[in-house]
Amino acid sequence: MPKRKREAVVENGQNESSSDQGQKGGQNLVEVLPGITRKITACAACRKNKRMALPASDVVAGACHVTNLHDTLDMLCQHLGVEGPKALRSMGHDREGSYAPADNDQNRTQQEEEGCEVSPPESPSAVQAPIDTFLDITKIRSPHSHSIDSPASARASRSGTRSDLISRGIISATIAERLVHHYFARLDHYLYGIGGEYQGLEQLRANAPILLAAICTVSALHDPQERAVYEACNREFRSLVAKSTFEKRDVDYIRALCISSFWLADASRIFCSDAIRRAADMRLHRSFDALFDDRTGFGSGPMQSVPSPSMQSLSAATDRVRLWYLLFVCDQHLSILHNRDSLLRSEKGIAVGWELYLHRSETTESDVRILSQVSLLLIMGQVRDVLGSDNQTPLPPALASQILNYSRQLDKWYAKFSALFVTNAFIGEFPKRGLQLHYQFGKLYLGHQVFKGLHGRPIPPHFLSAATMAHDTAVSIFEMILGEPELQEGLVGMPHYFHVMIAFAGHLLLEICQNYYEQLAIKIQDDFQLINSALNLFRNTQCIPQHPIWRMAPGLNRKLHDCAGSIGVPVPSAVPVGLNAQAIPGQEALYYPPVPADASQPLDELLFTDFGEFNFPDLTSNFMT
Repeated sequence: MPKRKREAVVENGQNESSSDQGQKGGQNLVEVLPGITRKITACAACRKNKRMALPASDVVAGACHVTNLHDTLDMLCQHLGVEGPKALRSMGHDREGSYAPADNDQNRTQQEEEGCEVSPPESPSAVQAPIDTFLDITKIRSPHSHSIDSPASARASRSGTRSDLISRGIISATIAERLVHHYFARLDHYLYGIGGEYQGLEQLRANAPILLAAICTVSALHDPQERAVYEACNREFRSLVAKSTFEKRDVDYIRALCISSFWLADASRIFCSDAIRRAADMRLHRSFDALFDDRTGFGSGPMQSVPSPSMQSLSAATDRVRLWYLLFVCDQHLSILHNRDSLLRSEKGIAVGWELYLHRSETTESDVRILSQVSLLLIMGQVRDVLGSDNQTPLPPALASQILNYSRQLDKWYAKFSALFVTNAFIGEFPKRGLQLHYQFGKLYLGHQVFKGLHGRPIPPHFLSAATMAHDTAVSIFEMILGEPELQEGLVGMPHYFHVMIAFAGHLLLEICQNYYEQLAIKIQDDFQLINSALNLFRNTQCIPQHPIWRMAPGLNRKLHDCAGSIGVPVPSAVPVGLNAQAIPGQEALYYPPVPADASQPLDELLFTDFGEFNFPDLTSNFMT
C-alpha cells in the first residue's frame, strides 16, 4: 500500500477509535490502555498538532477527550486508593468553560478583579496554629498561599503592561524621572537606603508601580515647586493603597508603605499598620532564621516550614531583615507620638537581638544607623511601659531612681553609637547630627514624664533634677537646629518624626517657661529669643504648604506670644539664622545630656490641621496649667 494511503487509513482508524472511546466513557479507555502497541504511538498526535484549524465537530470531540481524561484519572486514583492531584489554577469554575475563549474573556476578567484575600490562608507563625488545622480539615487551604500577586497583578503581568502614574496620565515621564532621581540621590539616604533594587524609572514602572507612586509622592513633598504634583501623586497613591486592602502584595508593596509611613505624616499610622499586617502574613520576621540559621534562638529550630519565595538568597533575606527593622522603628515612633502600644510587641525578641545583626561582616553604614534607632527605641519603649500612662496622675516618688537609670542608659547608647557613625557620601554629616538629635529626643521623652498630673503645682523636690534636664534638653534641640548647617539643610528631607519632636520640644519649653521659670531659675528672655529665631528659620525654609515645617510654624508662634503675654514680657526680636548666619551670641551649644516635660495646645494649632487623631502623649491636655 502506498505510504500516503497507509497514513490516511491509520488516521481514519484513529479518529474512529477516538470517537468510540468518547461514547463508551472512561472505563473502556482504561481497558484499552494496557493493549496499546507501537502501531499507534505518537504519529497521529503529531499530525493533529500540525493542523492549522479543526472543524467544529473535532473541537467538541476534543472537549469529550478532556472530560474522559478527567474521569479516567479520578477512577484510577480511587482504584489505587490515592489522593487525586490538586486542580490546576483556572479562571473559570468549570472545565467546559475553558474551551470558550472568546465568550468567557469578560467573565474571566471579572473573576480576576474580584479575587481577593479577606484573611491570610494560613498563620504567619512558624509552628502549627489553630487556623491551620481548620483549613486542613475543611480542605479550603489555598494552594497559592505563598503567592504574592493579586489576580489583577497576575493578569497585568501576563499582558506585559502595568498601570502606573505615567500611563494613567497623573504625571509626565519627565516629571517622574526628576522625582525618582531626587529621591534616590538624597531622600533615600535619610531612610537608610531602603528604596530597594529598582532605582530607575523604567525598572520601577515595570516591577513596582505602587513603589513608584510612593517615591514620587514623597519626592514631590520635598520640592517647593511641586505642590500640584504632590497633591496629584498623593491622591493616586492613597487610592492605590485603598484598592489593595484585600489583595495580596509583594515585598516592594510593604517597602512603599514603609517609605510613606516615615514621611507622609497625615496617614502614617494607616500605612504602617497595613505594612505590619502584610509583613506578618508574608513571614518577614522569618528572614532572621535564614540569615543566622536560627542562632538567634527566636525560632523553633532549623526552618522546617516552606520559606517564602524572597528568602531564597542571602541578599533577599538581608533586605527583608532591614525592612523589618524599619517597620519596627516606624511602629515605635508612632507609639511614642500617639501614646499607644506598639504593634510589633510579639516579635520584640528579634529587635532585642540587634547586636547579632550588627556584628555581621556584611554590616553597612546604613545598618549601623538602623540598629542605633532600634537600640534607642527599645530604651524609650521601656520608659513608655514603666512611666507612661493614659491617666493624668503624678509619678510616684519611687520612680525617681528609674528616671536616673534610663538617663544613664541613654548616655551609654550615645557613647556606643557615636563612635560607629561615619560621614555619608550623599547627606554628609547629617547622620551624626541626627544621632545627637535622637539622643536629645530620648531625654526629652524621659523628662517630660515628671510634669504629668501637676496641673501647675510646684515640681516635687525628688523630680527637680529631671525637670531641669527636660528644660535643658529642649533648649539644646533648638540650639542644634540653629547652629548646625547639616540640620538646617535636612529640615526638608528628614522624616516627619523629627519635625513632631521639634514642635513638641518648643511647646514643652514654652510651658516650662510659663509655669516654672521661678522654681527652675530660667532666663525666659533667652528661651523666647531662641524659639523666635527657630521660627524665623522655619518661615524662611522653602517647602510646600503640606510640609510639616510650614504647618507647625504658625501654632508654635501663637504659643510663644500667648506665653509671653501671660508672663507679661515682650517677645524679643528674632536673631537672623541660616546656613550663613553666625552663632547666637552668649549661647553655648549643649547638644548632649538634658531631659524634658510636656506641652499643651489644641491639636489644630499645634502641628497638622488635618491630622485627625494625631497626638503626642498628653499634648492636648493642659496638665501644666
